[in-house]
Amino acid sequence: MADQDGTADDAPGYAAFESRDDLEKYGDNALLLFVAQMRLGFDDVDTFASNSLTDGSNDKKCDLVAVSADKQRIVLAQGYVSGKTTAGEAPANKASDLNTAVSWLLDGDLDGLPETLRGAAEEVRDALAGGEIRELQLWYVHNRNESNNVDDELKQAVKTANGILKSLYSDLDVDVSCVEIGRSVLEDEYQRMNAPILVADEYVFEVPGGFEMQEDDWSAFFTAVEVADLRALWATHKTKLMSPNIRDYLGVVRSSGNINFGIKETAKGQPDNFAIFNNGITVLVNKYEHKVADDGFQTLAVEGIGVVNGGQTTGALGSLDATEATATAGARVMARFVKCTNTAVLSDIVKYNNTQNKVEATDFRSKDAVQDRLRKEFDGMPEADYRGGRRGGTTDAIQRVKTLLPDSTVAQSLAAFHGEPNLAYNETRSIWDNDAIYSRVFRDTVTAKHILYAYGLLKAIEQVKAKLLAIPEASRTEAQKRHAAFVSARGSNYLLVAALGACIETILGVAVADRHNLQFKTSKTPAQAIAAWLPVVEVAMAFSGQLAPATDRGLKAQDRVKKAIEDFGSMLEATRSANPAPFDDLAADTQSGA
Repeated sequence: MADQDGTADDAPGYAAFESRDDLEKYGDNALLLFVAQMRLGFDDVDTFASNSLTDGSNDKKCDLVAVSADKQRIVLAQGYVSGKTTAGEAPANKASDLNTAVSWLLDGDLDGLPETLRGAAEEVRDALAGGEIRELQLWYVHNRNESNNVDDELKQAVKTANGILKSLYSDLDVDVSCVEIGRSVLEDEYQRMNAPILVADEYVFEVPGGFEMQEDDWSAFFTAVEVADLRALWATHKTKLMSPNIRDYLGVVRSSGNINFGIKETAKGQPDNFAIFNNGITVLVNKYEHKVADDGFQTLAVEGIGVVNGGQTTGALGSLDATEATATAGARVMARFVKCTNTAVLSDIVKYNNTQNKVEATDFRSKDAVQDRLRKEFDGMPEADYRGGRRGGTTDAIQRVKTLLPDSTVAQSLAAFHGEPNLAYNETRSIWDNDAIYSRVFRDTVTAKHILYAYGLLKAIEQVKAKLLAIPEASRTEAQKRHAAFVSARGSNYLLVAALGACIETILGVAVADRHNLQFKTSKTPAQAIAAWLPVVEVAMAFSGQLAPATDRGLKAQDRVKKAIEDFGSMLEATRSANPAPFDDLAADTQSGA
């Protein structure tokens, strides 16, 4: 936890943030991105920032708007960083700004929004209109102490959001929530990423019996516990009980399809059968002891509690009110209590038991022959780490691996370069989920050197975008304003990758039989690959206006995308002869095949 004077001396979470030199360039948004990476678990902070940051001089109080890859969750965030080191609360007016932000994002006049926010609003509204969104989270992230004043303002923003959603999307059932993430919450989040068990208390469960299993590194006791015990634990510790869970209890949405609502209804309606209807819970403990009294009464005393599997069951039962709890009298939940002394095994217990840290499609692809070959090829390349679907530990989201080429970004760059920007931006998960799409993007002949070629292009575009948006609006030339409007549109990065990929023969000045064979002639680091593309991207940006019409509706209008790329190609072809140097330099260092 932070010291009383607000310094970070005893705050490992804040110290971890301050050690992230890759976030320095984001200024006041650095802390916001650090928290987002912890909570959302993405690998590539630069790509996330490029697509999600909306902060600017006229941002309508929206610093960040992110729509999850599966289009089920929206995160709207406001950030604040104080230079003070004395104790104190964050300004409540910054939290009240989320009222303004919600109104503009969900119902504001699109023509009155700045470029960076207009694309976000369009994406959010399209997702809502499509019935995809299930959650809207409002965050206020700062480096001060949490307060009741801020909490009150955030709750008012939730009311505002709920009112707009019910008015405009009456058929939707969206769970709107808010959270203030100041110094203490940041430390809790950080500890949860690093320490599986935050609740160190002792607790004694009355149990009907059970059995134990043991191995060298672990032991486990299998039994059933009363719902009343879980409810009592929840009342004291709330979401800290679920420290091994990547995500907290999701809340109860009153719809038949919501698992948490169903858990409560089952516990109330059939308490005697609940133990066999529910999957049960897995609890990490520091120690346990099973005792049987002379009269046959059995207890299980535990020290330290962390629910690693069954967080939704725990939260749903814990949130039963007094009347509902009466209806669940006698109900039990199957439970296994696990003690582990091997940190590597402990990490795997968290990984494989955590139902919220679900098995991703990339996990299944990690054993794919193509991914295995690509990992080996990247091993021989300088400063390039590619995991090919193999996920690391729970701290990956807060410890930057500077040489990492994230799986998602690699997949997006390949899809976009080979003519599918919509797939890259809107359907990234399908690249890994769908066999046909996966085989198309990661074809048997794709090489690590070709991946670096496409990846370098996407990252070069992100750098040019960041440079453009860093120019104050009042200081931008007319051309820079047009370019900023384009790069601010959601999905524009991938559209430009697709356009340059489609124009590769014009760029290189030679016929290209198969774009999948393109690679650099000389060995390059990812940073050098980006640098090789930058001059071409800077020239190409002059024709971004030709691509702008295709960014409407987030690249989903395929005919419009095709027409825009054709128009872009014509303009690029016209300028190739007039300004050949950037193109010739790239061509001189490009080859088709090994």
